[in-house]
Amino acid sequence: MLFAMAGAQAQEAAPVAAEDATTGLADIIVTAEKRSNSAQRTPIAVTALTGDALAQAQVRTLTDMQQLVPAFKMGENDGYAQLHIRGIGSSGFLPTAEGAVAVNSNEVYVSRPIAQLAGMFDVSAVEVLKGPQGTLYGRNATAGSVNISTARPTNEWSGFVRAMVGNYRAVNLEGAVGGPVAGDAILVRVAGFIDKHSGYGKNLVTGTDISDKDAWGVRGTVVVKPTEDITGTLIYEHYKQDDRGAALHYFGATGTTGLPGALGTPPVFAQLGGYAASDLQDVVSPRDPKFRLRVDAITGILEWDLGAVSLKSITGYRDQNSLTFTPLGAGSNVDAFFIAGEPAHQFSQELQLNYSSDRLKATAGLYYFREKDASIPGASPFARSLLNRFFGIPEDGTPDYIVDFVEVGGTIKTRAKAAFAQATYEVVDNLSITAGVRASKESKEAFLINGFSLTTPYVSNSPYSNDTPLPPVTAEPKVSFKSTTPKFGIQYQMNSRTMLYASYSKGFKSGGYDVSTVAPAFEPEKLTAYEAGIKTTTADNMLRFNAAAFWYDYTNLQVLQVVGPVVVTTNAATARVYGVEAQIDAILSDQFKLEASGSYLNTKYKSYIGPDGARPLLASVDFSGNHLNNAPEFQMYLAGTYSWDLGAGSMAARVDGEYSSRYYFTPANLNLLSQKPYAKINASLTYKSDARWQVTAFVKNITDITTKTSGVVNTPILGSPAQGAISPPRTFGLEAKYSF
Repeated sequence: MLFAMAGAQAQEAAPVAAEDATTGLADIIVTAEKRSNSAQRTPIAVTALTGDALAQAQVRTLTDMQQLVPAFKMGENDGYAQLHIRGIGSSGFLPTAEGAVAVNSNEVYVSRPIAQLAGMFDVSAVEVLKGPQGTLYGRNATAGSVNISTARPTNEWSGFVRAMVGNYRAVNLEGAVGGPVAGDAILVRVAGFIDKHSGYGKNLVTGTDISDKDAWGVRGTVVVKPTEDITGTLIYEHYKQDDRGAALHYFGATGTTGLPGALGTPPVFAQLGGYAASDLQDVVSPRDPKFRLRVDAITGILEWDLGAVSLKSITGYRDQNSLTFTPLGAGSNVDAFFIAGEPAHQFSQELQLNYSSDRLKATAGLYYFREKDASIPGASPFARSLLNRFFGIPEDGTPDYIVDFVEVGGTIKTRAKAAFAQATYEVVDNLSITAGVRASKESKEAFLINGFSLTTPYVSNSPYSNDTPLPPVTAEPKVSFKSTTPKFGIQYQMNSRTMLYASYSKGFKSGGYDVSTVAPAFEPEKLTAYEAGIKTTTADNMLRFNAAAFWYDYTNLQVLQVVGPVVVTTNAATARVYGVEAQIDAILSDQFKLEASGSYLNTKYKSYIGPDGARPLLASVDFSGNHLNNAPEFQMYLAGTYSWDLGAGSMAARVDGEYSSRYYFTPANLNLLSQKPYAKINASLTYKSDARWQVTAFVKNITDITTKTSGVVNTPILGSPAQGAISPPRTFGLEAKYSF
């Protein structure tokens, strides 16, 4: 599972039967509505993936998973996750940024995007819920929710060991063991992993490998059942990563803009040309990137089953610290960089009451969330001594940068409270209606420290060079937001195999502050969604077809952009999204299984005038009519698995591929900052000797296609280069797994 996170649901995923021509497709149990139910009878567009399905597709991070989920895109920038569902998400890459896709761990909301790119291990299930989940999930679930579950201990001792070796000196080790230690009263499970590989590219200036990985983590789970009715679960996780994985790659030049005289006379910013490496995996930069992340998480769940009524308490605490050091001079001759440290602490408490009868099913609850997120972002150029002071990076004796410049830093304290309820009532046989509402109140308090800004005249002997104190606090603003997010739905069970549903819902993402600049708070974004869908399975259970159509109306959509040397969040006045998506699973014979999915997405800013970092500073540009970020018009996925018996074991050959049309990374819709249409193909061959041993050979990205996963027009100080993150090259390896 997403490491730095425990499972997204308190319940362990239900066992999934083997799929074959005798039993048919397995029925997947999901907890999308805070209770266990068949995915085919849940009136939400949900993609549910079991741990076995993820392992079969060689999925080890959420980034790997995007090909399996229609209308789901995930990129990263400076180590920060950028999740999008149906064209809605966040392109934030600063500390304190928040996404529009909620990532939940053991029903605990995980606020920090930097922890969402961590590895996945000992996975039980992953559920991707589409559309606003404002009633049951609340905070920042405007676009949807990703709920992740890890394996729980069982009443029998069991476990596994898995080892993988591959090109780029890749080594991935994973294992878990668990069982009863005091009969059925106390169950334990311990899991861990190590994930390493050398760099996918090089810094051609320093000769150092970049885009490598060095991560490890452990998880312990204890389940206590003092009585048949009461169950307590405690999960602790520790995750650590230390590598050079935060590289920005040079895509080309968008032009130069020159800066106003307030920054010095004469301006000292060079009109830069770009130095592009012949291989996009490589960079040309005077410095190497650095990424560090440490996360500790504790989740406690207490459940009391009273029959028709059940009570649940979910408590979560997370403590993390991170350092991102990203050279901005990739493709230039300037020693410039972005650096950010982010210590963060969050606590959440949720109380749930669930009721279930033949015709009525209801959930109600109270929610509390508190977080303190500190940030000291910096943008070059500024005094090297600050690196040593805050991040332990030693000075190297070279002169300070051409301009001493520090962005705004500080802390943001967030408090959120909510009460929610949702009920589904079967009015007549097979016809049910759903109604729900969530009332939320959230406050954010920013404690900001101001350094130099574009309006501060440049002084060659800056008082903030070297070891002089930082500037004093200049702002301590506080804002509060309230929201009421309803949901209404109807579902009709045509027969035991087919369900129709339709819904109306609203989503809310609170406003806040950018820590990179002292500026007025940006406004909350609000979404109104309409959706209709069908879920059906054939009588012989050999074919499953799910489809949904949707329409979104957005107001005050939050859009993040680089403007000059700072990052700002602005509100698009209005935006519109509509589309359709479908998934098909089919067992075509005793030996062949087919999986297919696809989506069509039409997105548009209806009215949006905002800043554009590629043009002269402080100018406004009309983006109305442009596409939203990370919203390809078409996405398709196709996978086929062919299995055959060998007598002494069995073989399974799998080939899968994905296609995506062009999508953009900024509201300006520049081709340079877009990913052109592409297709990727993966393949694997697995031998199973019995229920215990299996060996897999695999190749990912067979045709060795490099795609862009994020992009920005960087500061005009550097000549407005187009830069961003990219996908891994072709990788291959051999994996062995032993289960016991």
